[in-house]
Amino acid sequence: MWAGDDATRSKLGVGPLDATVYDLQGDVALPPRLLLPSNVHSLINRLDQEYLSYLNPLYPPDPSLWTQARCDRFNSDVDQLLLLLQVELGTNFVIIDQQKRHAEDPALGEFLVANPNQKPMP
Repeated sequence: MWAGDDATRSKLGVGPLDATVYDLQGDVALPPRLLLPSNVHSLINRLDQEYLSYLNPLYPPDPSLWTQARCDRFNSDVDQLLLLLQVELGTNFVIIDQQKRHAEDPALGEFLVANPNQKPMP
């Protein structure tokens, strides 16, 4: 989560507001400015890790291997995260959703036929 306007940046600073920032020695350089419960952090971390598999692992410009079902689950989890954040942060913050919602690449089926060594991610 990042500050989206000058007033918030002047109050909370720049960089990730909900994460600890470490220096090259592994020491805390900046503690989180927004304290969120562990279930919210767990969901954020899971979505970050899952999102790493969105791009095609062999050649990122090729179609994503995510099926529509996988896209739908990811999109639903993003919506759940937004609701949790709204509950946790209340009226103190305006949350602007800038997360792109995903849909199965229309070229996925044709790509898989031409590349049988690659498998869709259900």
